[in-house]
Amino acid sequence: MKKSVKLLTIIFIVIFLMPIASYADGRVRFNYSFSSSNNNPELGSKTVSSYHQGDGTTKSTGADKLDSQSFSSFSIHYVSDYGLDFLGGGEILLGMYQFDKSYKTIINTTSVWVIGATPMAASGEHLATRTASGTSRSLDVGYVYPIGDMSVGGGIALPILGSSGGSEVAWTAKGSMISAHTTPAQYAAGTTTVEKLDPEGKSFTCFFLNFGYSIGSYEVLGEYRSVSSSTAAPLDKTKGVGALLGESELTSDGETTTISLGVGYRF
Repeated sequence: MKKSVKLLTIIFIVIFLMPIASYADGRVRFNYSFSSSNNNPELGSKTVSSYHQGDGTTKSTGADKLDSQSFSSFSIHYVSDYGLDFLGGGEILLGMYQFDKSYKTIINTTSVWVIGATPMAASGEHLATRTASGTSRSLDVGYVYPIGDMSVGGGIALPILGSSGGSEVAWTAKGSMISAHTTPAQYAAGTTTVEKLDPEGKSFTCFFLNFGYSIGSYEVLGEYRSVSSSTAAPLDKTKGVGALLGESELTSDGETTTISLGVGYRF
């Protein structure tokens, strides 16, 4: 773990634990997602400028299609009025939100691939498998207003508690040669390659709404959350994904909505 992530984690623990030690009138909440809706991360159909379909003019095509994906998330919150009268009976929410996401896509040709007069691949050939995974931790800041035994609230998530992730393209022997990773001699020997992509976060927005119902010292909780993110990975235009697409950057946008259920305890 990087030092900056450790420092941010320590700061979060201090922010989170000090109120519990200082105020008796508060509540701790835990939510875990049980339902989520994610956008499709596949790249879809693409035109490959380096190859043609045999007539010398029409460019070859390929497609990146979704194979599988998974998502999970949870949040831990502390809610208290912190002794602040100006809140008007409301309470401040502080906590941590974490989500883990991964997916796998399959890259195939969707036309014949010819370079010069030499056929390189038939339509429907498997070229590569693309995988990606990531974890993000955010500081939740919000407001909660009690209404009798119920409470309603909401807030935003600030992505300052650290994140990690990675993406790679595992090329087949044919895909390695076609994408200029290997030579025809290496293809004949069955050589394969794995292209590492290093995604970097470009933007992140997240807001949430939560609802609670008290049963004695406990709460039954429900939460709705929307997460939007964008990442970009630099590409080498001389080989691999960059060479086939003719692009120097691979961008990916993520849209996720979740519904979570949880429990809380009132001090």
